[in-house]
Parts: sequence; C-alpha cells; structure tokens
Amino acid sequence: MLLEIIISSDVFGTVSDWVMIGVTIVTAFFLYKTLKSQKEVQQVQNELFKIEGVRFKESIKPSLKYSASTDIMMQTEKDKKILTIQVLNETNNIALNISKILSQNEFSKQIFIAAGLSIQQNHLVKGDKPLLYHFLIDHKSNWTIFELNYEDIYATKYKQKVICICDNFGIEINPYLPEVI
Repeated sequence: MLLEIIISSDVFGTVSDWVMIGVTIVTAFFLYKTLKSQKEVQQVQNELFKIEGVRFKESIKPSLKYSASTDIMMQTEKDKKILTIQVLNETNNIALNISKILSQNEFSKQIFIAAGLSIQQNHLVKGDKPLLYHFLIDHKSNWTIFELNYEDIYATKYKQKVICICDNFGIEINPYLPEVI
C-alpha cells in the first residue's frame, strides 16, 4: 500500500507517460544535432560560394599590358620628348568603357595626335590595335602618372594606376594591380 501511494499514477504518471517524455527528449536531442550540422554545412557552402564568386570575377577580369616608346619632338628641342604608352589586352576578356585620368603632376602634359594617327576607342579586346596615350616630357619631368578606369562584361569597375619613368637609363613602366571600385 505504501508503495502504491509513493508510485501513484496520479502523482507520477504512467509508464507510457514516462516513455513519451523519454522519446521527446531523445527526439529534441537529435533535432538539435541535425540543426547544428545543417548550420555548419550552410556556413561551408557560403564560404565555397564566396570562393567561386571570386574565381568567376577573376576569370572575366581583363588584364592590361603596357609598353612605351619615345620620340624626339623636334631636333632643336632634344630635351623634349613624346612618350607614347601602348595599352594591350592580354586576355580574351573585353575591357569596356576605358577612360583615362591624368595625374596632378604639373609637368606632365598629355598631347593629342590627329584622329587618323591615333585610334580613339573605349574598349579593348585581345588582338585589337593598342590604345595609344601620348605625353610630352622634358628634362624637368621625366615621369608621368595616369590611371585607367575600365569595366568587365558584368560591369565590375576597375581602376589601375600606372607610373612611367623615362630617363637616361630607358623607360620603366610600373602598373599597380587593378582595384575594384
């Protein structure tokens, strides 16, 4: 009788009630583990998506190559030269909406060649004729800085600064890495 009072179904419930509580606890535990695992998988998938996004952007990014040459402007003014920068696209990816921004160097002066002698286009594809930019340099300034802005086919905008040094030792072109803007 004492045992019946201590283990009364009115107070503690029946065995089926306890089994139901046990199953609920086990189910809640496994639901928690499942949701935690799904969260980890989702985080890994997000990281992989970011990596694939960067890989895709790099695969469509144009890569510009720079070369230069100089010509003496006039025989009487040997200290003044025309620095011609040629810009080529090394990849099969099109560089669109190319624009140039000249530096604030007070000695660097861009000059323009007649339209028939210089190609005026705002895009660059591998195999195209190079874009030509002409600068007047003299003994006061043997360097020039300019920046090219361009886009890829998905309208991602890039800027690339270029420093050109033209002195007695030759011509040195130092392009920075393109930055996304």
